[in-house]
Amino acid sequence: MKRTLNGGALLAVSLMGLAAFLLPTLKGVPSTRAEYSLLLAAAVVAAAAVLLALALWTHRLSTRLLAVLAALAAIDAALRLAVVTGIGGFSPVFFLILAGGFALGPSFGFALGALTLLLSAGLTAGVGPWLPYQMLAAGWVGMGAGLAGRPFSGRAPTPLALGVLAAFGFAAGFAYGVLLDIWEWPFLLGGGGSSFSWAPGLPFPVLLQRFATFYVATSAVYDAFRAAGNVALVLLLGGPAVAALVRFGRRFLVVWEPAAGKIADDAGGAGAAQSPIPA
Repeated sequence: MKRTLNGGALLAVSLMGLAAFLLPTLKGVPSTRAEYSLLLAAAVVAAAAVLLALALWTHRLSTRLLAVLAALAAIDAALRLAVVTGIGGFSPVFFLILAGGFALGPSFGFALGALTLLLSAGLTAGVGPWLPYQMLAAGWVGMGAGLAGRPFSGRAPTPLALGVLAAFGFAAGFAYGVLLDIWEWPFLLGGGGSSFSWAPGLPFPVLLQRFATFYVATSAVYDAFRAAGNVALVLLLGGPAVAALVRFGRRFLVVWEPAAGKIADDAGGAGAAQSPIPA
């Protein structure tokens, strides 16, 4: 039940975030853009805090792993500070988000992605109306990596596991760009008369066709660098990084459970055994 509650919270946060991405494209640009973005940023931070609290309560996270999360977010933010734009759309910031989510689960991955983008924005003066959308999209990258890693949970990474992570990293490189473009499109080309401009009241098929033209013309090649960079880093460094994070999970995440078949007659109750539970 507790795991279902954690998954339900992730689903609710994701649905609300998806609505925030789609509303400008489907309904038009809000008149209070700055206030809307500030409110959304606060909501994303609150959602990450709620997810972490639920993960602690459901024993999918420990206070020691919270320290690991903070350290990874700081390291990742420093990487973004060193290479703000990368080569094309490539940035090393996604590597630790992918590895952290894959090794330690969807809630950890979402929090790592969202908090990394928040911290790095403060370091690079990248605070703006785009920030909450970047936080959501990066959080989804980490969450998706966690879902992709569930079949391999708690085990050292195999070539198959790294192949799955690399494939997800490739797809995530494009998905991150598509999500941000969905939000930016009405602001950048709203009301224009070109074949790839956004305009209010367009039928959905026409809107979709125009967006596809806009994305291919402006962002597809740029995002291809991000996708290829994710694959390269996962294949080169993913093995030791995921293995180290899995060891952290085994060491720092334990839960007390009744020991089957061992009854302490003198105490009148069941004994307890400490068993590691992978995140």
